[in-house]
Amino acid sequence: MSLETENQSSRPVVSDLDSPIIDRYIIRRISGFITGLIVKTPVTPNQVTILSLVTGITAALFFSHGSRIYTIIAGILYFVSTIFDQCDGEVARFKHMESEFGRAFDIIVDSIVNAGIVAGITVALYKNSGSGFHIIIGVMAITGISISILLATYFGKENKTDTGTKEMLDKLNNKDFFYIIMLASVFFNQMIWFLLIMAVGTNIFWIVHKIAHRKVTT
Repeated sequence: MSLETENQSSRPVVSDLDSPIIDRYIIRRISGFITGLIVKTPVTPNQVTILSLVTGITAALFFSHGSRIYTIIAGILYFVSTIFDQCDGEVARFKHMESEFGRAFDIIVDSIVNAGIVAGITVALYKNSGSGFHIIIGVMAITGISISILLATYFGKENKTDTGTKEMLDKLNNKDFFYIIMLASVFFNQMIWFLLIMAVGTNIFWIVHKIAHRKVTT
C-alpha cells in the first residue's frame, strides 16, 4: 500500500524538491508507505509525533547503556523515530489537520529527541571512560542542537537570508551527512565520532546562521 495523495489533495504530502538524497529516497519512501496506512485510521498527526517522541527517548535510553548490541538497537530505534517524525507532517497535510500547535509541538519533540540522543551517548561514553571531556562535548552538542533548532525555526519563518547564505546554511544542515555519521558511528561502535561532530557542527551552524541573518537585516 502506498500513499495516494496526488489525486486527493491540492498539496502534495511528500515533496522531494531540494531534499537530501537519503531523506528523499529512503526516509520519505518509507514514511510515505507508513503514512498511507495511518491515514486510513483515526490516528492524529500529534499522536504520530508522540510516537516519534517515545521511540526517540527509548533510543536514547538504549544509547546510554553503551554496549555494542544496545547501540545497534538504539540506532535502529532512532531511525524509526526519524521516520515517524516525517510521517506526522505528511498525515497532517493529508488530513488537513495542520496547526500552529502541531508545528510547535513537532519542533519541541525534535529538540527533546535530539538532545536525549546526545545525552544518552554522553552518559555511555562517560561510564566507559570517566572523562569529564565527554560531559563537556555532550553539553556543547546539546546546546548547539537546541539553539540551532530554535534559530532555524524562528528565522525560517522570516526567510530573509540571501541565496548565497541560504545555500551555505543548507550545506551545513545537510541531513545526509548527519545520517552517514550516525550510521558510521553505530556500525563501528564509535559514538564519540558522532558526539564530537555534533558538538562542533551544530555550534558552527547556529553561529553562521545568526551572523548571516544579522548581515541581511542590517
